[in-house]
Amino acid sequence: MSDFRQDASVADDPSALIDAYERAFNGNDARMMNDLFAPEPVFVNFGGQLVRGKSDLYRAQELVFGPGGPLEHVRVRYVMLSTIFLAADVAVVHARQRSLAPDGTIVDHEDDPLEAVFTVVLVRNDGHWRIKVGQNTPVART
Repeated sequence: MSDFRQDASVADDPSALIDAYERAFNGNDARMMNDLFAPEPVFVNFGGQLVRGKSDLYRAQELVFGPGGPLEHVRVRYVMLSTIFLAADVAVVHARQRSLAPDGTIVDHEDDPLEAVFTVVLVRNDGHWRIKVGQNTPVART
């Protein structure tokens, strides 16, 4: 079990879950990231692979964040774009994923190979927001 805990601000603001997702990503913490998902999630990753279920999702997360994985040394920042409530306990959150340079600054748009729009449908159960459906869509270069 990860050390992720939702405080009152996260319970009230579903977009705060994105901060926890960023911490898990930047900490290469597949378990913490997986704990942010609801039971039986569906997620489309940056490469377009559709993953169903927490166990398959965890295996994919562990692979990309683990030693030698493609995201092992990648750090990102998520910039909030919108939060839309579909119901009191269902929200859609959009954030822009941006790569960070070694000094912690955001990489220029033209040079950011991992820039994406991160879209998640969150559900709240027992006061905790979790990702039920998500997609990480690469931003096309023009």
